[in-house]
Amino acid sequence: MLIELQNDEALDIPAGARDFVVSDSFRLPVDADALAVYPHAHYLGRLLEGYATLPDGRREWLIRIPDWDPKWQAVYHYRKPVFLPKGTIISMRYHYDNSSANPRNPNSPPRRVEGGNQSTDEMAHLWLQLLPRGTPDERIEIQSALLQHRVEKYSNDFPSRLALGTLMLGKFNPAGAVTPLKQAVRIEPKQEEARRYLGMALDSIGRSREAIEQFRIAVALKPDDTQARYGFARALVKTGKLDEALEQFNAVLALNPSLKAAARDRDLVLQQLQERGAR
Repeated sequence: MLIELQNDEALDIPAGARDFVVSDSFRLPVDADALAVYPHAHYLGRLLEGYATLPDGRREWLIRIPDWDPKWQAVYHYRKPVFLPKGTIISMRYHYDNSSANPRNPNSPPRRVEGGNQSTDEMAHLWLQLLPRGTPDERIEIQSALLQHRVEKYSNDFPSRLALGTLMLGKFNPAGAVTPLKQAVRIEPKQEEARRYLGMALDSIGRSREAIEQFRIAVALKPDDTQARYGFARALVKTGKLDEALEQFNAVLALNPSLKAAARDRDLVLQQLQERGAR
């Protein structure tokens, strides 16, 4: 699997700065072998370092380029895999030269440069190709840790929060999914998918009334979302709102008549309503 360290948001290099430093670090949650490394910067990059701090405190160099040239952007494969035990801290530390002394500086005179995709912007990325040791679940552990790292680093990173929440749901940890999904909804309140997943997480931990609020908004944002409507209907059943639940089950089946689970649940609601009327 590929992992990426990066800190483009920290790139705001003043004109004339000769040694502007950007860094990022990530603690590896499992044993893994590093197979290859790919450093990436633009014209202002000078000294590019990637290294691993092992649990015993020793430093293992992953790559070190003391005089960076953008022509050297490439994947560098290790002759032998580099073993990185659980708890290893993988770090990148990039130095940038935005002075007139840098012969590759595209601006004369130098100007302020920020992170971005244009060649005259800058980037700070370090990719590693890792082979986790052990079971396939360890890949999920790494992915979860990477997403948590991004969530902690970037206060308004919607995609990482949504991805972390859905990953937690996939790991049958709905309680752990609630916080990142709530944060995602705060950042993008009109994003239907985040509302739907937050509703699923809340309903799974018994907070069905709160889940209903999220499903109701999700359905309003995307009326043809059968997953949101189905979750909405099931949460309504749990809170005793059978009439409204029946409406949602009917709407689900109108959108997808072949959904047998929804048909079965609707029939159960009809039965309960009939029994309630018989009393």
